Amino acid sequence: MLRNSTAHVRLALGVGQSTVMRLRGGYWPKDARKLLDAWESYKGRTASQQSRWFLRRVQAGGVVAHAGQAWSSPGLADRVGETIACARSRAGLLAQTLELPSQRFELGALHAQA
Repeated sequence: MLRNSTAHVRLALGVGQSTVMRLRGGYWPKDARKLLDAWESYKGRTASQQSRWFLRRVQAGGVVAHAGQAWSSPGLADRVGETIACARSRAGLLAQTLELPSQRFELGALHAQA
């Protein structure tokens, strides 16, 4: 199966063929939360681990502190106070929940706003 084929996108995001075709045509659903959550989950599942795992606690707003920098993902906003396992990846940090069923998130660096 080709990586960017409609079948691959449909299976990766758990949506129907018609939804994939609408997305390719530039049409987004009114409530895209499910689609964005599926995308975050897919990025976490397919990210490659570049280091050993280390533990971090999720702070207010779904922020994780590591190496003097703040990292976040939309999927962590509801996990404040939880401990997660993190590892470096090509795109930033890869985070995995410790509770079952485990979930993976790709964390991006938050930039300071002036």
